Amino acid sequence: MKDYFSESEFQACSPPCSKADMHPETLRKLNLARENAAIPFVLTSAYRSKEWDKSKGRSGTGAHTLGRAVDIRCKSSKNKYKVLLALLDAGFNRIGISATFIHADDSPNHSQQIIWTY
Repeated sequence: MKDYFSESEFQACSPPCSKADMHPETLRKLNLARENAAIPFVLTSAYRSKEWDKSKGRSGTGAHTLGRAVDIRCKSSKNKYKVLLALLDAGFNRIGISATFIHADDSPNHSQQIIWTY
């Protein structure tokens, strides 16, 4: 399978991170979803350290801190549909949908088979 994501895309996330911070299975699913959606995925957030997460008022135990989550910029309804369908087909079963992005994760430590909105 093609690797659609470069190191620089992870460094452009907020906060910047490394592709190596991500769990290999999460990356595999992300590449499969990108291939199936047939549109670019722009990552806005990926790995977050526990310290960074806590500094933003979060728990420090979220899927991002495990390298098991990404946020994908997605503004149009048509692209949201394509991305959502591709993520589900790739095996992501924890998805959040906002006005400007879709969160996808495969954390085994959190509730499974859920979709939420922001």
